[in-house]
Amino acid sequence: MKFFSSRLLLTTLILALPITGFGQKVGLVLSGGGASGISHIGVIKALEENDVPIDYITGTSMGALIGALYASGYTVDEMIAFAKSEAFQLAVTGDLPESDMYYYSRDLEDASLIKLDISPDKPIQKWLPTNVVTPNLMEYLLIEKFAPPCAAAHNNFDELMIPFRCVASDIVNKEQVIFEGGNLALALRASSTYPFYYKPITIDSTMLFDGGLYNNFPADIMVDTFHPDVIIGSNVADEMTIPEEDDLLSQVRSMITTQSEFEINGATGFIIKPESEIGTFDFSNIDAEVYRGYQETIEQILDIRAAVDNRRDSVALKTMRSNFRAQFPADEIEKVDVTGDLTVKQKNYVLSTFGKSKKDSIYNFESFRPQFLRIAQDGKIKYAQPIVDYDTSSSTYSVNLNTRREKDISLYFGGNFSSRPVNIGYVGAKYNLFGRSSTTLFANSYFGKFYGSVLVQGQIDFGSKKRISITPQMVFNRWDYFESFATFFELSRPSYIIKNERYGGVNINSSWGNSTIVHADFRYGETEDRYYQNDNFTAEDTADVTTFELLTAAIGIDRNSLNRKQYASHGSRFQASIRGVNGYENTDYGSTSSTADEFNKRHYWVEASLKYENYFGHYGPLSLGFQLEGLYSNKPFFENYTASLISSPAYEPIPESKTIFIDEFRTTEYVAGGLRSVLEIRKNLEVRLEGYIFQPSQAIVKEEGTNKAMFADPFVKRYYIGSSALVYHSPLGPISLNLNYYDQREDSPWSFFFNFGFTIFNKSVYEN
Repeated sequence: MKFFSSRLLLTTLILALPITGFGQKVGLVLSGGGASGISHIGVIKALEENDVPIDYITGTSMGALIGALYASGYTVDEMIAFAKSEAFQLAVTGDLPESDMYYYSRDLEDASLIKLDISPDKPIQKWLPTNVVTPNLMEYLLIEKFAPPCAAAHNNFDELMIPFRCVASDIVNKEQVIFEGGNLALALRASSTYPFYYKPITIDSTMLFDGGLYNNFPADIMVDTFHPDVIIGSNVADEMTIPEEDDLLSQVRSMITTQSEFEINGATGFIIKPESEIGTFDFSNIDAEVYRGYQETIEQILDIRAAVDNRRDSVALKTMRSNFRAQFPADEIEKVDVTGDLTVKQKNYVLSTFGKSKKDSIYNFESFRPQFLRIAQDGKIKYAQPIVDYDTSSSTYSVNLNTRREKDISLYFGGNFSSRPVNIGYVGAKYNLFGRSSTTLFANSYFGKFYGSVLVQGQIDFGSKKRISITPQMVFNRWDYFESFATFFELSRPSYIIKNERYGGVNINSSWGNSTIVHADFRYGETEDRYYQNDNFTAEDTADVTTFELLTAAIGIDRNSLNRKQYASHGSRFQASIRGVNGYENTDYGSTSSTADEFNKRHYWVEASLKYENYFGHYGPLSLGFQLEGLYSNKPFFENYTASLISSPAYEPIPESKTIFIDEFRTTEYVAGGLRSVLEIRKNLEVRLEGYIFQPSQAIVKEEGTNKAMFADPFVKRYYIGSSALVYHSPLGPISLNLNYYDQREDSPWSFFFNFGFTIFNKSVYEN
């Protein structure tokens, strides 16, 4: 009887275990919700501090990413640091840090606002882009963070430090896809693929999107898979909202999204709801979001602790984490393969960027990163997805680059549209001939009263780790200057300076690291300048004409990490070059000149230039920078003062200065510089204040009593430029309201105007 009573008591205790809490298991469910999902970190932080164990995790989208980080053995502090990192902040928007921008692969700096990639042999609907950003950096960050824990878990999500599941959406079969094993980085990429924002990915022949489309709060997966005793849910997702009229993404998402159930059934449950009003992709205030999750959890922590008798203190958690992370394999990549819609020659071109065609070189993730991102930025590559597998036999990783080539033809449209009479249209076209080497045919045209140009070039790019290209080109330029600052609505007087250039030649470029290009050029051409040497002319008068037939060559270096091609606010640019010129001048006089004789003379000179701009200080929304420039030249004077001035280099530190001809800012030797401050009022809206000093070594002045040029006394005169602008960086290009001041322009030193677009021209024959 006594034995029977003891067994009965023991049986009763065993049956009562789930009720008393001894041996209880706790599941954590993390919803999707974009940037507000950072609050999940605060939830985990509060649970950790109160020794509440987390035995299982399920998550969707951002909840999947946060859950996978924790399940993979990363600490709360490491998760916060990752979310705050420059790399992650830029990755979610498709941008790159300055150090990862591959200057060599950038498109030609021009006035394009819109780029359209097309395939003439495919229907027009396939020309349209399917995503706003291509998440190249995010692809890399996912493999860097999750390849080691995935290898340690043998591709089984139950063998992570904490068993884990995440959800993606199969929109063809209208169902959720649950990941319980395989490539963890790919699973997370699928779970967080927000429709039309990120490019969808295909796994096992199934195209997958954000898991939140069909299950944004996977509590049911937690119950069905892990059967925990207690479930803690962190929900930052709203109930399905009515789409807005001006928000295309919200409309499309509403069409394809199924309402999720934000409830916990089948277990003791707690739902924590951190309140947030930030945008889906607004990761600007990580600390605030973490704090929201932490505070909301603390408000329920007594109830949670009462329901969970188990405890996992910091010592036990640290041991558990260190034991799992000790299984991470060495960071070695033995081989890189290329798959996708590329030919054998094209695949070899991609492999050559890694500095090898063999498959026996050793990389680690750190050295793989710049090479992968260079490929991702290559104009011939549309998309390159790195898929990492771990080979237990060799104890190394292998990388498969699933690569798709860019469409053969790209069209460009743009220009500069202003309330000043400097409106310019722009069109361009590029054709890719992609093989073991890459040939690109490119042409563009600018058209407008102030500026017109045609450029035709072919670039041959020899694939290698250190890239080299040869670019033969022909360029025709024309600038038609006006004397006044006439507005768009005023009639301007006849042109008083027209500059024409025609030249052809060869440019040679070589990459040197990510942000530096070493270049050389050889050019033959002719300049033709038409001008009046005084203001007493009419529309019936003929202009003086100076032509200069020339041969020129230059070498230089260009290091560029600026974040924008105009109105930059981060990064730096350093340019240095030496150019030699040999040419023959011919001047014919027009009806306003006092002589009718023709003038001919040969000229030689050497010119050395240095330019440097740097945004060195960033203090919250304020960025500070400077610009420095120096020029030395032994260029001789042309026949007369005006011809000498037109052919001399100009200091043009702000966009508008490239559209006006100011005598005082042209000479053959000078130093100049200025300060720049950029205040970001809100995202993409900024106020710019800039001031510059121009100090000529010797200003070019008109010799008294003649039309000849001469130098003024050294360092006697200096000139100033002040600039202010309100700039909005629209998805197409900058929209600005400008107020500028030019010293020494007594007739009209101020200019006030509106501008949309880029004030960027094809290069002059003397320009590097």
